[in-house]
Amino acid sequence: MLRLLASRFESRILLALSLALAGCARHTPKGEHLYISDERGDQVIVIDPATGSAIGRIAPGRRPRGIALAPNGATLYVAVSGSPIGGPDVDESSLPPPDRQADGVAVVDVASGKVSRILAVGNDPETFALSADGRLLYVSNEEDGAVSQVAVDGGRVPLSTKVGEEPEGVALSGDGKNLFVACEASDHVAMLDARTMKLIRTIRLSGRPRGLLASRDRDRIFASVESAGKLAILSAADGKLLKLIDLAQGDKQVRPMGMIEAPGGHLFVTTGRHGAVLEVDPTGGRIVRTIAHVGARPWGIGLTADGATLVTANGPSGDISLISRVSGKIIRKLNVGKGPWGVAGRSGNGRQ
Repeated sequence: MLRLLASRFESRILLALSLALAGCARHTPKGEHLYISDERGDQVIVIDPATGSAIGRIAPGRRPRGIALAPNGATLYVAVSGSPIGGPDVDESSLPPPDRQADGVAVVDVASGKVSRILAVGNDPETFALSADGRLLYVSNEEDGAVSQVAVDGGRVPLSTKVGEEPEGVALSGDGKNLFVACEASDHVAMLDARTMKLIRTIRLSGRPRGLLASRDRDRIFASVESAGKLAILSAADGKLLKLIDLAQGDKQVRPMGMIEAPGGHLFVTTGRHGAVLEVDPTGGRIVRTIAHVGARPWGIGLTADGATLVTANGPSGDISLISRVSGKIIRKLNVGKGPWGVAGRSGNGRQ
């Protein structure tokens, strides 16, 4: 694995140069911006939440999914992939072969909207977590069944460890010592030593665990368990399962996906085909309310820095929804692309 990643460094340099020329975000006024990855449109859309409008577009590479801002807000990271888009109803044998040269994490200068480099991170990167100091990325490689530790400056060969089938969500404990990776097809969350990348243990979560999110106090790890319709809460210190909350309550359409934690500790969870966002009190273990009819299969979710507005990425309908967190009313829907996937902003990262 390490030799394979190292052999791609030269091709990554050429790819980064070509993508940098393709960056197409126009200059925008100062203020808070949200970033929406458009998996099917090969772009990132820049949103001004104050006006509810798209103010720029960035071309990071192919099939952008996982997305996050650096702690200082100056750099945007976007996972890009050359793997063809599949899905539950797609015959995998009919898909074209993957283009491994398109795999990586695009490093985008926020001020210019230009791609400065493409980091080699392994096959089919989907999501990632960023270390608190902003120096390391921990990237899930879906087709490899692995997670990679990558320096954001590209200064060394990534470390890679097998964790299970179809890894997706990634999160770090507050002290940065423990790394958690949701492996949906293996029905477990892998816990690793974030420094050495050695596997510590696996936590069984039946029902396809997908998204992971570290709590604001960094003491807990939230896991959305898609087909089981549940929310799992793990100890960030030792991986112990602390609580399992039933979000579906018998409704098989409820498929927990993306999560964001609001000030005060409540979670907002997207539900895929159910088309709603659930507000959840993780301490009390209960659903506080349901915000219905958000969009077609809402997935990624974000929150403005002031905590007032939720933003959901509704892939099949190609739009995003801006929602008042207090009232639960939809402020506006905005068509942004072909397949909105993730949301990133200064308050946290959608879908992770």
